[in-house]
Formats: sequence, structure tokens, C-alpha cells
Amino acid sequence: MRLCKSRNRHLPEMNITPMIDVTFLLLIFFVTVTQVSQVNREQLQLPKQAGEKDQERSTLTININRPGQMTVAGAVVDRADLAAMVAAELEKAGGDPRQVKILVRMDQGAETRAINQLVDQFEQFDVKVVELAVETPN
Repeated sequence: MRLCKSRNRHLPEMNITPMIDVTFLLLIFFVTVTQVSQVNREQLQLPKQAGEKDQERSTLTININRPGQMTVAGAVVDRADLAAMVAAELEKAGGDPRQVKILVRMDQGAETRAINQLVDQFEQFDVKVVELAVETPN
């Protein structure tokens, strides 16, 4: 009498290669999105003031540092370049200036002349939605 039966038992196998591929793709996606979102935000000392913590997504983010130099997405721009960018955003919005939302991040030590000139320039395009970024106190 044979007590031990030698059966070939087939255990189900799981191929985890696609799961690893998806994990790496998600990791790459989130790293890329984080880096792109940080490009628009330079290290500026913003004025401390009560404000909303959650801001709506802006179509154009302008950073103004202490000497008054303007940057958009990490590139230094002048007023003529900025006018072209606003015109392009206005064209993307179908010509509706209410759809163009501009966020201005200005260093607290910068002169206010720069923001006044920007607002005057935006009025030429009839853009009325301009938000100023502030640092909310904890």
C-alpha cells in the first residue's frame, strides 16, 4: 500500500510584472507633476496677510522678485513678452477676458510700481481677474 501519492499539484502563479510597470509609471507621473507645479512658484518672501488658503487654478502665474524682475514659468520676461502671453491666454479662452485668471506673486520688499504697471497693462486686454498671492500667518 502506497501512502504517499505523488501528485503534480499546480499552484496558481501570478505575474506581477504589469503591476510593477504601473507602479513605476504612477511614480514617474507624480514626480513630474510635482516638478511642473513648482516651476511657477519661485522662492519669494510674500507679504503676510490673512487670505484664502486654497486658490483657484490660475491661467498665468507671474513672479516679481525684490529688484522688480518678472518671471513666468522660470523664464525672465519683460512687459512686451508678458503682453504677448496675456494675448495668447486670452485667445485660448476664446476671447473672453473673464476666463483669464492671473496670479501675481510679488516679494514683499519689491516696489509697488511693478504691480501697478501690470494692472494697467492688463486693463488694455480688459482682464479684470488678477489675484495677489500672500502668505497666510499660521
